[in-house]
Amino acid sequence: DKYNDFIEANRIEDASKRMRTLRKLIRDLPGHYYETLKFLVGHLKTIADHSEKNKMEPRNLALVFGPTLVRTSEDNMTDM
Repeated sequence: DKYNDFIEANRIEDASKRMRTLRKLIRDLPGHYYETLKFLVGHLKTIADHSEKNKMEPRNLALVFGPTLVRTSEDNMTDM
């Protein structure tokens, strides 16, 4: 339900306003979604923290996981 809200928030030019908006959206997630996101982000951070060994820097993680985590309802590569 909040997909479009997150996409619009990410388009905000002002970095501090964008961050405030994204934080509010995350805080407003239902508890089980919040906890799942928190676990996933923590896991991805652990992977990125070991990037000197595994070559999975945040950019590489975004390339691999981005299309899966931020998928459009149309589910086509052009929209992604």
